[in-house]
Amino acid sequence: MTSTLGCNKNSPTTLVRMLCMRLLPLLFLMFSLPALALVPPNYKDPVNRFTAELELGMQYNSGNTNSANFNTRSKLIYDGDNAKHEGNLRGFFASDNNSTTAEQYQLQYQLDYKLEGSHYLYGRTELLIDRFGSYERQNTISGGYGFTPLDKKQTKLSLEGGLGYRYNRANLSNSTDPAQRASEEEAIVRLASKLEHRMQEYTTFNADTTLETGNNNTIANINLSYRNQLWADLALKIGMDIKYTDKVPEGTENTDVISTINLLYTFR
Repeated sequence: MTSTLGCNKNSPTTLVRMLCMRLLPLLFLMFSLPALALVPPNYKDPVNRFTAELELGMQYNSGNTNSANFNTRSKLIYDGDNAKHEGNLRGFFASDNNSTTAEQYQLQYQLDYKLEGSHYLYGRTELLIDRFGSYERQNTISGGYGFTPLDKKQTKLSLEGGLGYRYNRANLSNSTDPAQRASEEEAIVRLASKLEHRMQEYTTFNADTTLETGNNNTIANINLSYRNQLWADLALKIGMDIKYTDKVPEGTENTDVISTINLLYTFR
């Protein structure tokens, strides 16, 4: 006699199998709905328009030579739909056994008004106070046109050109020439470039160059930096600022170089 248990629709095994086949799609849907509710299929992270950076480095030596130096920089960026605001504040201080050897403060602000494509109009102001530099005080106001010919995932390059006004107050503490003027004002032509290159996932190289020239003087700046991300928003930054002034007061140097090794924290 042949058994018909496997074909009996009312057998316990067949009923359990049919029940599971009907419940599995329902269970899958129940567990999927919360995930879909939390992360919609077309979800995108909100655009972060505000970025802030805080940079700090210091060194202290004692023993045969007592010396100390301290430098800090803060940067604020707000990138809106129609305009981009960027502000920088930097300070540098150094001293040895007897006296202060370096003291410099710099404030910069730039507004970029976005045009169609990668073009923009900019307005910029800068204040530099350098107690031991060739010029104790420099004020620069400029405006012009800029565009970004290269904007890739790893490399971004921006170029700027414009006109402006510069005020210089010379450092005459070491001068013996009474004919030298303490201050001068002039119209200038400003050319600048900004390069950012991501070398690897966690390392970035930046090179910013500026040339400001007028009838009385020409000043060139090169700012180089290498950033290595250590953890999350904390990075190690190695920087070098090179400033060349064509005509300087007697007793001062044409070239100023500041080298720094700082910790940098980014607020997003």
